[in-house]
Amino acid sequence: MPYIIEQANVLKNNHQIKCCSLVIDDNRIDYISENISHYHFFRMPANEFVLTAGHVMLDFSFQEQRTFAQFKQYVQQHFISRGCTTLLAVCDVRYEKQLPKALQQLRQRLLNSPIDYFIGVKIPLRTLTPSFIRKCRRHKIPIIFIELDEDENLASVPWHWIYEALSSYFIAFSPYWKSKQASLSQSKKWRKILKDHQIPFIPFSLKEHTPLSLEVLKKIGIYPQKGDIRIGGEVDYNLYEQMSISHSVAEKPIVDYDNHVPTITVHKGRLLKAGEQIYFYPGFGKELVVRAPGMFAAHFDERKG
Repeated sequence: MPYIIEQANVLKNNHQIKCCSLVIDDNRIDYISENISHYHFFRMPANEFVLTAGHVMLDFSFQEQRTFAQFKQYVQQHFISRGCTTLLAVCDVRYEKQLPKALQQLRQRLLNSPIDYFIGVKIPLRTLTPSFIRKCRRHKIPIIFIELDEDENLASVPWHWIYEALSSYFIAFSPYWKSKQASLSQSKKWRKILKDHQIPFIPFSLKEHTPLSLEVLKKIGIYPQKGDIRIGGEVDYNLYEQMSISHSVAEKPIVDYDNHVPTITVHKGRLLKAGEQIYFYPGFGKELVVRAPGMFAAHFDERKG
């Protein structure tokens, strides 16, 4: 039955709030407007909360063997309790021939996931070849994390051939710094080389268990499937109490994701979190596929790197 989330303070990209109401029908956002008084559906007042999209978070550890109890506790503690409704799960691939088996094992580890997930891979620089890119493209891998140390020779990679191997599926590349020294010594070179060769890339390393920004989601291609409140989107959202909102110097509202947790989390229309109560639905989450990475422009704050 359709219903209305009424007078929601919708937070966009963590810096702009808009008060509006959302019409929900068949677990989709059917309509968004400031005034929907002509609808006569059941109404759920949300004016005391700030509403955000369900968070997308990164994790490199799901290839590890865990019992069901360990898996459940890990997901509840690091994701559901913090408003994550979609995972970006990453598997380690040391050599090209390991890719199919690594993906299969990761999918097996995620069979009981209560939230949706995308899959990425992490590789050493030596594994980055045109042949490997073509395999990732066939498997619809939207992002590759490249392990980098301070003495890695980025110029040794045949970037021209990497670009051609991407063809029409422009996989994003992200640095995975093996040390702080690697980041300090290689960041500028990383950005310049990939920019010069027109390779889609994220200029800084991404943090685990922290909501990925809209810019990152756009570059990977996860947006618009996930990470935004929009007409036609799934009913994935968080409700934060108003006191969870701080203000920057520019008086822009910001949710402090490190120190505040949502009061309510909903994933595909199903309640995952209400106060201290967390609900775990094994297998409710599904693997999602990025059809066109980097379809939307992403503008990064270079200072983050």
